[in-house]
Amino acid sequence: MIQIEHLSKSFQSNQVLNDLSFEIQSGEVVALIGSSGAGKSTLLRTLNFLEKADTGRIKIDEFSLEIAAAKKEQIIQLRKQTAMVFQSFNLFRQKTALENVMEGLVVVKKIPVDQARKMAESQLEKVGLLERADYYPKHLSGGQQQRVAIARALAMQPELLLLDEPTSALDPELVGGVLATIQQAAKDGFTMLLVSHEMNFVRKVADRVLFLEHGKIIEAGTAQEVFEHPKQERTKEFLANYYHQNEI
Repeated sequence: MIQIEHLSKSFQSNQVLNDLSFEIQSGEVVALIGSSGAGKSTLLRTLNFLEKADTGRIKIDEFSLEIAAAKKEQIIQLRKQTAMVFQSFNLFRQKTALENVMEGLVVVKKIPVDQARKMAESQLEKVGLLERADYYPKHLSGGQQQRVAIARALAMQPELLLLDEPTSALDPELVGGVLATIQQAAKDGFTMLLVSHEMNFVRKVADRVLFLEHGKIIEAGTAQEVFEHPKQERTKEFLANYYHQNEI
């Protein structure tokens, strides 16, 4: 189980995260929704120290880290237990798809190259890209690059998979393959914290939904509860605006 306690983050006078506390059960998919600037991406980045929060505690099973007093060894340990999928893929452009997936296994987990290659090939096969194993990122579509990035993250077998708007940089026709890959990872039991603007997808894949507003969780519940019976007026307004803007 993952526990986040009293997490706060400010950029100068702008408080982006305001005393956030929540839990994620093992194997659960939790989605963060809310308008731009609500603090969703910042929250993800603080959970693996791409941004250092001002206060708070992160617990993953028996591991516990007090953010203000975190030591380098603890941060490394935290990063070994998490993996992040970014909006812009962040693949190594000088490495093939296979080498990108192998990188963390060899460098971080110290897995022998031959074993890492087999593990990477297995993950590429799961995302439907084994036949592109020797392709460099520039020869892959945006959707294919994102699926490689997801395969790279899943290969690390993280305790918590962080997904930051994984489809926002993609053309609409490329979104489906990436969403299917994430949905399969959810079925495989990976624990996820997902930021997405694809509300229909969130409804399908998320076990629970947290609605963020000005760095606070103002509504939480199952996907069905939040989407079909929101309690807060701000949540109702956000969802109504989303569906109005995306109606065909």
